[in-house]
Amino acid sequence: MKSKTIGLLAGLTIVCIALATFINQEPATSIPQSGKLLFPDMMSQVNDVNEVVIETHGHTITLERGEQAWGVKEKAGYRADVEKVKKAIVGLVELRIHEPKTKTPELYERLGLQGKDQEGSPSKMVTMKTADNPEAMKLVVGNQKPAKANPRLSDIYVRKSDDPQTWLVTGNLPLETVAGEWLDKEVIALPTKRVRQVTVTHPKGETLHLAKAKPEDLDFDLGAIPSGFKVTSSFNVNNVVGTLVQLELEDVKHQKAIDFKASPGVSAILETFDGLRLHVHTTKVDEQVWGKFSAEFDANLIQISEPDPKAEASKNPDGEEVAKGDAGGDGKATEKESLLKGPEEVQKEVEALNLRVKDWAYALPSFRVENFSKLKKDLISKE
Repeated sequence: MKSKTIGLLAGLTIVCIALATFINQEPATSIPQSGKLLFPDMMSQVNDVNEVVIETHGHTITLERGEQAWGVKEKAGYRADVEKVKKAIVGLVELRIHEPKTKTPELYERLGLQGKDQEGSPSKMVTMKTADNPEAMKLVVGNQKPAKANPRLSDIYVRKSDDPQTWLVTGNLPLETVAGEWLDKEVIALPTKRVRQVTVTHPKGETLHLAKAKPEDLDFDLGAIPSGFKVTSSFNVNNVVGTLVQLELEDVKHQKAIDFKASPGVSAILETFDGLRLHVHTTKVDEQVWGKFSAEFDANLIQISEPDPKAEASKNPDGEEVAKGDAGGDGKATEKESLLKGPEEVQKEVEALNLRVKDWAYALPSFRVENFSKLKKDLISKE
């Protein structure tokens, strides 16, 4: 073969390869650079987002921003965990492109990006809305794995709903797919040291009364114990109170959906040294214990002792006199913060608590209900 012919064939081969490459690639200008935001326009709209919808196979979760707080539509609008909502919104806005992937729909399944309506599909269709745009962001989210460059982040396969192009992006995108996991789980959160006494009443009339004389006392007193018996464990006694002051929900419904009168369960009254009285009522429906709560302020409960004027004093390095125990490690006086609140503060606390729990019934963890449903006989044993 002549050298001229060989050169021509080689030239044609190079042209064909270049043409094939051009056909199968996007123009360089249309491929965003690695590290660029997937939705750059959303950065200026992040504070305008008023709704986030997460759709999976057979399920929809709708997070709606109200006047006071975010709520979960599928849970009767009960308040959402605002930190989780913020992390999801910021996570979506901050997704950064790592590299483009396939455009072929037949390959979507490998990335977990097949349609959400397909049986067994793990994909999530996420829509963020603003008042001006019902589809400010719409994204299909697929498989995730720890990012190689930073294990605190994730490599995530995604595609925009109106674009066949798929992407590997990097970010932190926690998207719960169960409506209950978006709820603000906290029902009651009080420091145990504020509690003066608790009375637990069972449906048959048995009662358990626990009390302590001073906030700084470590253990609650069980009251009179039959001769020949002793408290089995101070921890178990204290745990009755400790459970009541730290309660979280498993689910929530409107109170009208739960009949508390049909089968009354254990009830409790908790009173603090600074005037708060908490009422708890429970009932069991289909093996699930539900609770309802209310609070009130009673000035007669207040038992806050005045500081002892004879308390020992010492001087800090500057020659200033401070109460004993108030000198900080740096030699400067530090104010001792009390866990007990003033009357006005407790009244505001009661108003806020009632506003939060009014008209709601809470599904409570069974082990926590067991903890505060003890009888005296459960807490003592023979010596």
